[in-house]
Amino acid sequence: MISLHNNDIALHIDPQRGGGILRFDWRGKNMFLPARNKNGGPLELANFVLVPFSNRIAEGSFEFADQSINVPPTYAPASSRHAIHGHGWTAAWDVVAKTDETLHLHYHHAADSWPWDYLSEQKMTLTADGYVHHLSITNQSPTDMPAGLGFHPYFPREGAQLRTIFDGLWDVTDDGLPIEWIAKTGPYDLSADDPADTIFTGRKTAHHIDWPGYRLTMTPDADLPETHIYAPTGEDYFCVEPVSHMTDAINRDGLNILAPGESWSTQIIFAVTPKNQLG
Repeated sequence: MISLHNNDIALHIDPQRGGGILRFDWRGKNMFLPARNKNGGPLELANFVLVPFSNRIAEGSFEFADQSINVPPTYAPASSRHAIHGHGWTAAWDVVAKTDETLHLHYHHAADSWPWDYLSEQKMTLTADGYVHHLSITNQSPTDMPAGLGFHPYFPREGAQLRTIFDGLWDVTDDGLPIEWIAKTGPYDLSADDPADTIFTGRKTAHHIDWPGYRLTMTPDADLPETHIYAPTGEDYFCVEPVSHMTDAINRDGLNILAPGESWSTQIIFAVTPKNQLG
């Protein structure tokens, strides 16, 4: 485990477990749901990155540049049928550099059933009120590569209210594949709306998550316009996952295309504000 800290912020990371976040605390309070098991799988982390795609590729199959490609399930406990969330979340990452308030990790993927080499990098930098999480990918293959990026944080549900304005969401099958887009204007309120497990589109605001006494504002870059919200009934957590594309986008012409040697980077800013300082 690697720990970063300043006066108000503590961030704990495990490079061997997907380069994932184990804890993100502000003044001793949990902003992410802490990792539930120090020896558990990636689904028990507090936050992990999604690279080179997020959510599911249906049956792991797609066509690209006149090739038929089949990616087997990437993590069976999450889905035994579909490739899900890419490779980075289940891989060990190497430490490139570290200070008390910064960490730089990278992960190299050698072509396999995903027939492209790529390099992904994470950079985490503490701020006075939170941290900045930077994620990048570089195509190291001689041919074009489809790519998507995202983040998968877990939040404590007790007392939480999420209010984010979207323009719609996808109706999905029982195993999460999109069927039909549905317009839904106005805010999504976690405390009032039905349980969710789908992609919301057209994010109009930052994500504001309120607990008694403080607010966490999560501000994704513009190239993370979609949001997977997972708010299961009866659990002590919910997930708000800023991502670059909808579920199964690779079969719907929705991923970015990186030329050989091309890089793409994005980030999220997490910032905490005490309620007595909100306007």
